[in-house]
Parts: sequence; C-alpha cells; structure tokens
Amino acid sequence: MSYKILLVCMGNICRSPTAHGVLRHRLAQTHLSGVVTVDSAGTHSYHVDAPPDARSQVHAQRRGYDLSDLRARQVMDDDFADADLILAMDWDNLALLQAQCPPHHQHKLRRFAEFFKTSPQTVVPDPYHGGTDGFDVVLDLVEDGCTGLLQHLTSAPVLARCVPEWSHDVTTGSLSRQWEMESFKAAMAFIQRVAELAELHNHHPEIWNVYQRVRLTLTTHDAGGLTHKDVALASAINALANS
Repeated sequence: MSYKILLVCMGNICRSPTAHGVLRHRLAQTHLSGVVTVDSAGTHSYHVDAPPDARSQVHAQRRGYDLSDLRARQVMDDDFADADLILAMDWDNLALLQAQCPPHHQHKLRRFAEFFKTSPQTVVPDPYHGGTDGFDVVLDLVEDGCTGLLQHLTSAPVLARCVPEWSHDVTTGSLSRQWEMESFKAAMAFIQRVAELAELHNHHPEIWNVYQRVRLTLTTHDAGGLTHKDVALASAINALANS
C-alpha cells in the first residue's frame, strides 16, 4: 500500500513539476519511493504533454534534480479519488480544485505552503513571467515544503495508510509488529535479514525474540519519536516478511 501525493499549479510546467522532481528525489534518498508515490498536474490544459519549462529544468538541474522526463497534464476527476493528499501551489489553484473536487474528497485539498518549515510565505509564487531568480525562489520554497512533507509521513493517518500492519503507539512515538515463525531457526534467519535492512537504512530497531516469536519496535531515539526513517524501514520489513 502506498500514500499518493498530487502537486498542482496552473499549467504544470513550472512549480508543480519542480515540486514533483524534488519530492521524488527526497523520497528516493530516504528509501520511501515504495511507500509514497508522487505526481503533478495543472488546473488548466495550456501545456498538456509539454516538458517542464526550460528555466525550471536548468535551475533544478543545478541542484541535482532531473525534471526532463516529466510531462504536463491537466487534473482529472479520477485524481480526487486516487490521491491521498492534493497540494495546490497558491490560493487561486486551490479554489479551482475546490470547485472541481467532489464533497467527499475535499479534505484532501491543501496548500503546499502549509508544509513549509522555515518560510513565512503562504504560496509558491509563479515564476513564469518573471526573471530567472524566481525559479530559485520556487526551489527554495519547494525544498522547505518537502522537508515538512517528510515529517507529515509520520502522522497517524499516513501511517495507517502506508504501514497498516504496524501498531502505532502515540505515547512512546513508536511502531511495532510481531511475527510467529515456523521455527526458531526461521526466526533467527528473519532477524538476521532485518539487521541487514536496518544497516542499509542506518537504523537500529529494538528486537525481542522468544523461540519462534519475533517482535520489532521502531523509533528514532535521537529525534525523540518517529521520523520518515521508521516509515521506510517498516515498509521494507513488510516486503521482507512477505517475500
């Protein structure tokens, strides 16, 4: 199961593809590509099938983000059902989404700026008709918002969507899950494979074992609770247990 984020601006050639490229880069860096999927679209059909604005691509590439494979599209009715979170780049595009979105999906609509961690801005301004500095402003704001989105992934509703098999303890800020293996040997082999995954994720889960029974508890101790590292490792362990 995955959590889907849709990023929306007007034409889907500047702001939303930039956010798309930056967020998927951050998700890959943090082992979350299999947990969260990201897409982008525009409220208007001005540039359908066009690549991101050349200026957006150049400025993004300077920071290590490749947008070249992205193509513009317009928001479709199915997007409101398929996405878990739909983020507009400004108030105008939020209003357009609200007018199109069915009532039972309105709760998914928010502004990208709500996830800023340091900026006081309320929107990501459109750089299309301005100078080149505007594209760096967009990148600065998008990077800030992506940091906030990674933190959002540890909220209870998102955890329930991404790793529903794990119990979430709000008090201790942890995830836990238990398995009953077919034998003690199988339990030991599972623990060894979990340890290898944990090293890959630079994480250190708490492991409890009695004979065939294994229980894992995940929390990021130095952060005082759950972080995206816990979500990523929980998802990876799920895949391991199901393989």
